[in-house]
Amino acid sequence: MLLPRPRPRPAPGPFSRLARLWRRFFVRFDPDSIPVCHPLDREQLEMLERQKTPGYFEGLAWDRQLVTECLQHYNSMHSGDEYEPAPGKVSQHPHFHNGICWTHGNFVARKKRSGCFSFLPAPRTLFFFELAYRNGFNGVVTCTALDEPVTEAYSVLGFPLWCSARRTGIFDFVCKTCYCRFDVPRPGMQKMFACGHNNVGKVCEMCYRRSHVLHPYPGEFAFGYHDPYHPYSAEC
Repeated sequence: MLLPRPRPRPAPGPFSRLARLWRRFFVRFDPDSIPVCHPLDREQLEMLERQKTPGYFEGLAWDRQLVTECLQHYNSMHSGDEYEPAPGKVSQHPHFHNGICWTHGNFVARKKRSGCFSFLPAPRTLFFFELAYRNGFNGVVTCTALDEPVTEAYSVLGFPLWCSARRTGIFDFVCKTCYCRFDVPRPGMQKMFACGHNNVGKVCEMCYRRSHVLHPYPGEFAFGYHDPYHPYSAEC
């Protein structure tokens, strides 16, 4: 017995497309509006997923709060050499190990100025921060200024004014002889490095080939650089 061929659905008109775009970007999805035991369609799933993701300005507010807490930690130990938040991207890389969630990241700050020229913005400095979460402790472990220049674009209200790039730390190595810093994607493939030595090590085992976070020298942060920490396989 031949079954009737289903009729093709008519193509959506221009007004229905506009209505769908309006609901997608401007209407907040209410999960309680769906009857019980009714499946979600594709549009509702997209709206529900987007609701779980923080908005752009919410993300900026969270980044600002994080930078403020890190600088409070730094300024408390550097009286007279205090910094304040500056426009710039906040990068983070979390990792869970032995019941502790560690986070390494970078942000941009500038020195606080006083006197008649305090209205002029100071040069921006790149910072490294380290967070730890364990057994109710949730705080900043490390916050230090880096010597790396900030090459990303200046921005207004978080919006960049032009395109630029920050140096990545994804292949960051340090020579254990002369402490020279350089990027080496495959250290096992060469016997001599740019500094003339062959004794180099990853700056951070936790972030190597996993994140673009720039780090201080080994020993200047709490976790990720020392043995016996080997979270990844030997080929990494």
